[in-house]
Amino acid sequence: MTTPISLKIDVDTHEGMARGVPPLLAALAAAKLKATFFLALGPDRSGLAMVQMARSPRFALKMVTTSAASLYGWRTALSGTLLPSRRVATAFPDLVKRIEAEGHETAVHAWDHRNWQDNLLGFKRDRIQAHLRRAVAAYHDLTGRMPLGIGAPSWTTTPESLALQEQYPFTYASDLRGGPPCRLRTALGLLRLPQLPASGPCLEELLAQGVSGDAALADALVADVAGQRTALRVFTLHAEVEGGPYLPILTRILPRLAELGPILTMATAAAGLGALPERWWCRRRLPGRAFPVTSSRRTRPSYDS
Repeated sequence: MTTPISLKIDVDTHEGMARGVPPLLAALAAAKLKATFFLALGPDRSGLAMVQMARSPRFALKMVTTSAASLYGWRTALSGTLLPSRRVATAFPDLVKRIEAEGHETAVHAWDHRNWQDNLLGFKRDRIQAHLRRAVAAYHDLTGRMPLGIGAPSWTTTPESLALQEQYPFTYASDLRGGPPCRLRTALGLLRLPQLPASGPCLEELLAQGVSGDAALADALVADVAGQRTALRVFTLHAEVEGGPYLPILTRILPRLAELGPILTMATAAAGLGALPERWWCRRRLPGRAFPVTSSRRTRPSYDS
């Protein structure tokens, strides 16, 4: 029996909502597939990536090798620095309604994606709580209900951020990269939420590793999904990328993914998983990524941060 696949679409920026989501909806409709859109809700301060470039040569190299400016556009690259920040999902209530009206799911990705991604490790408890509270409240204002799912920006978490998100009525989380669906244990204890890890790699990570050409990129992405042997395979894409200059790759991929197994939205998939193994929270580095991501392992790591 083939295991299901979920399409996880991260919407990180204002332009991703405005210009990326509509083509994605059209492509999904043409393929007759449903996805889960993880929405950044507050300010788009993507321009702060320039600060990270100054801090991290590894990050600067990634930005250059992936041609980040062409992927995200100069307006996004300057948002929140030389140009004012703009709201992401909360600026597009009608588009959020359209996503759901067409049968897709929505979930919480972030309030301030860039701030969380870059600075979470230095956040105090109150700041983490404020971020989560604002994101959930904004989602409720947009949709009229509480969110079922949450996925951390850039798979960046701490034991405390994971413990705090347990206080909200989510039914699943997708905060991890790699490994099977699981219940996560940290130094603070066993967590309630089932974790549905993204399988990877993302298209941008392949670009950073030097993979090029639509056919080669599509083949590599599909081969990775086909090789996964877990109870759920989560394929991640980004509105700014596959909904932008790499939309032709997505149109190649979707029919091929549908041949590999049933495509389920993430809340639907989570409801059907049953008992899950317990695994330990950890961080790991991945090819094509500048910074470590959250993952899981069978045994307790020798460190908890």
